[in-house]
Amino acid sequence: MKKAIFSILPLLLLVTPSYAGYSSIECSSESVFVENSCTACYNWWDKAQWDYLWLLSDMWSNTSEFKKILYKEDQVSPEMINLAWSDVVWNQTPGKDGFWKNTDDFEKLYSEDEEWYILNQWESVTWLQSALSYAYKLEKNTAPKWSNVWLLVFPLSVHNVLQDGEITIDNIEHRECVLYKSSENEVKELEEPKALPVTWPAEYLLLFIIAMMLTYWYIKFNTKS
Repeated sequence: MKKAIFSILPLLLLVTPSYAGYSSIECSSESVFVENSCTACYNWWDKAQWDYLWLLSDMWSNTSEFKKILYKEDQVSPEMINLAWSDVVWNQTPGKDGFWKNTDDFEKLYSEDEEWYILNQWESVTWLQSALSYAYKLEKNTAPKWSNVWLLVFPLSVHNVLQDGEITIDNIEHRECVLYKSSENEVKELEEPKALPVTWPAEYLLLFIIAMMLTYWYIKFNTKS
């Protein structure tokens, strides 16, 4: 089972706080889950332009009858999939490098002798998390409200340790998928500004009045002379 935390970003990111866990849903509920071979599916809040995702984490749980082992070299980093290329632009802030870290609790599972990480039956561990102040940022979102915009995929590859101590050769692939929807309606196009009526500047009117007065006094002076 997955647990994630979305909390207040550092002040430099200037966003409002939030906190909650993913809610599990049936993978058959959305075609995007099937298309991305998701084996565990979760729903998350709708996201608006300029929103961030940070303090992300993934939990490795063993609910089988066998011990599980994990090799780091088998693992693939989580992937954020854009589901609306024409309407959505996102980036990783500050960047991909160093975005994901293994936790201290996970490192304690390492066996120096066997060179693997082992998880006993009915145990769980938060094994992966995003680094502090690293985040996904939604730069642009003009997608219709409630449409699918992001799919965050957490791949996990493990092996079973059988009762006789043998390790299964084939990897057991697990893909946990979190779906995000748009919280914005379609952006309306700006109307063309209407042409303003032609008006004479006040300075022109003042000059016209002065010219008329000068003409009047000039004619009056010449008539007397």
